[in-house]
Amino acid sequence: MDLAEIEVFGTLMRVGTTIETARVLGLSQPAVSDRLKRMESRLGFLLFLRQGNRLVPSAEAEELFSQTSEIFAAQKEIRDRIEEIRANQERPITISATPALVEGFLAPRLARVGYSGWARTLRLWVGESDDDVRQGRADIGVQMALPPRADLVVETLCDIALVAVMQADHPLARKSELIIPDFRGQPLVSFDPDWSPMGAAIRRAFVTNGLEHRLACQVPFSSTVCHMVSACGGIGIIDAITAQSAATDNLAVRPIQSLPPLPLCAFHRRDKPLTARTQEVLLALKKL
Repeated sequence: MDLAEIEVFGTLMRVGTTIETARVLGLSQPAVSDRLKRMESRLGFLLFLRQGNRLVPSAEAEELFSQTSEIFAAQKEIRDRIEEIRANQERPITISATPALVEGFLAPRLARVGYSGWARTLRLWVGESDDDVRQGRADIGVQMALPPRADLVVETLCDIALVAVMQADHPLARKSELIIPDFRGQPLVSFDPDWSPMGAAIRRAFVTNGLEHRLACQVPFSSTVCHMVSACGGIGIIDAITAQSAATDNLAVRPIQSLPPLPLCAFHRRDKPLTARTQEVLLALKKL
């Protein structure tokens, strides 16, 4: 008996008629009767005796049913689990990223991978992306220049250039492109290099060019750099995504020669497989 035949047999044992068995299993009544005849022919003994519209199990059928009861119990557990998984599909995917990446990178791309019109639901976290993913608060993290992590699967989505931002009337705004030595003596608005991978990359560039890396204002996010520079002056170094979305008439954006781009990374936990929907989103982000 294969699993399909065991299912027909077990249902017949429980409901007693081929008509009800056909209804429960979504088959035709002749299909159920045909399967039963083929089973009995192959087994070499009768499973049921026909009494009117009902089928009375034989002693052989009762013995066989006792041996297959664990299969029926497992089948019910599988069906229940399927319902749980199906219900879990309605849970929104959670992505953790910085505000700049949520607004400048994720928003337009999510619109192109099935979230336009909000046919799907989504939850966004803004915080420590790697911790959010590790602690299970987020399914996917998106971060600039994430250092290698043994417990995370990290994939590069693209490389992002770093640019300088300054007030439009700043003397350096007259240049079409800057070099690192141009920053000598300028008040720098940037990130804590001991906390931020982008801040660490900027500090390395300064040290390589023999410049002192001293912050006039230490900030947490790229968008904050733009706000502080626009209000108080100085020069900031941020990713081109933020610069593009935060551009105003008061803010000049200039490329920086010889400053290497930073990888934009997506990552998830190595010990926790991604759901099918989460994999779809991650694959779509990589393609875009």
